[in-house]
Amino acid sequence: MAGSAGTKPAKKVTTFSCSKCGAPVSVRYPGHSMSAVCDRCFSVIDTTNDAFRVIETYFKQMQVHPRIELGSRGELNDKTWEVIGFVVREDIASAFKWEEYLLFNPYYGYRWLTCNNGHWSLVTTVKEKPDFSSNDAKIGDKKYKLFYRGRAKVFFVLGEFYWKVAVGEEVWMADYIRPPEMLSMEEDRAQKVWSISEYIEPKVVQEAFNVDDGSMATPVGVAPNQPSPETQAWKKVGMYWGIFLAVLTALQVLHCSTVLNRVEYEVNVPYMTKQDSTLVADTKKAESWTSPVFEIAKDKANVEISIKGDVDNSWLYVYGELVNDDTNETFSFERTVEYYHGVDDGESWSEGHTTDRITIGNVPGGKYYFNLDIDNGGAKATERKTMYLELKRDIAGYANYLWCLLFISILPICVFFRSRATEVARWSDSDYSPYQSSS
Repeated sequence: MAGSAGTKPAKKVTTFSCSKCGAPVSVRYPGHSMSAVCDRCFSVIDTTNDAFRVIETYFKQMQVHPRIELGSRGELNDKTWEVIGFVVREDIASAFKWEEYLLFNPYYGYRWLTCNNGHWSLVTTVKEKPDFSSNDAKIGDKKYKLFYRGRAKVFFVLGEFYWKVAVGEEVWMADYIRPPEMLSMEEDRAQKVWSISEYIEPKVVQEAFNVDDGSMATPVGVAPNQPSPETQAWKKVGMYWGIFLAVLTALQVLHCSTVLNRVEYEVNVPYMTKQDSTLVADTKKAESWTSPVFEIAKDKANVEISIKGDVDNSWLYVYGELVNDDTNETFSFERTVEYYHGVDDGESWSEGHTTDRITIGNVPGGKYYFNLDIDNGGAKATERKTMYLELKRDIAGYANYLWCLLFISILPICVFFRSRATEVARWSDSDYSPYQSSS
């Protein structure tokens, strides 16, 4: 691909005989086209030479047929274009081929229409040279990421061109993507050309040039510059998700800063340990304990009950009731604290905890007392120990925050993974994929 050239109206079609095979060759835009290809023998002819000298002749046992017939006219971006040239290029390293159609409008010059795996793009050359950093290229405020770099050659040509094209002609190429655009570079010994291609839906190309269904290739995979509805959706959903998270977190921080988090009652509760060898029927009975009456601040709020047991390779079970002394309203709870540790094959290990907590919501203020039933096991000897019991009023709660966080995250997470799957597919054929593992 190369730049647009000329903006003058076209001259009349020039027809001459191929000096190689004698077949008629037409040049639709003399004065603009520098070469033409004979449809019969595929000789590349210099149209700037009065004798129409043959530059190169080549033959193919199987002719490559363009999907859009030369001479076809179609409207793209509100401008009418005529297809005057057809090129098939091949990546030298992978032998992957793609098609390029040269379009011409006498007032707007040249454009290229490319077909890559059934995906189409309209290409316009640009004069501005990009700025580079690492594998990024930037033009204006647009940043493009490196997708492809390599060498390509002309595999097949047909039609007329604004340069003297030759089969086997090689160029260095690089593609940088920013869907729906792709910034491309082509460089040979003579020049370096930059262009920007914009993705076009295959249906638009088909309707513009009246191409029959049989000639249109079915798109394969995700094109380098194909816009992704999933990615666009993720950008919007992700933005709103971030806003909701910020608001939700701010509300949670405000909630945590306004709670009392006040200790209303604390006590050490004595109990007697039980030896494993003496756990018989008469010793399995749980110990009972009732606290003095204490005051909880007025108004409804939650309470947190903490139980800390003096356990060491043993366990402590507590069944408790928080009872309103005036109304007999009862809030029941039960917990087991256990802590075990040891050494196995020279490695230290531990499991369990010595402390556990219970949160009870909407507890009215008033006078209360505890009823406790305590049981334990695992001790090596019978001895008196104490369990620490604490009641806090109006503590910070995280359950509502976490549930809200879960519900507002379900849709964004689904959209994110769909977007990621699309981007992984897009970059699957690139040596510069940000999704490749280090291996």
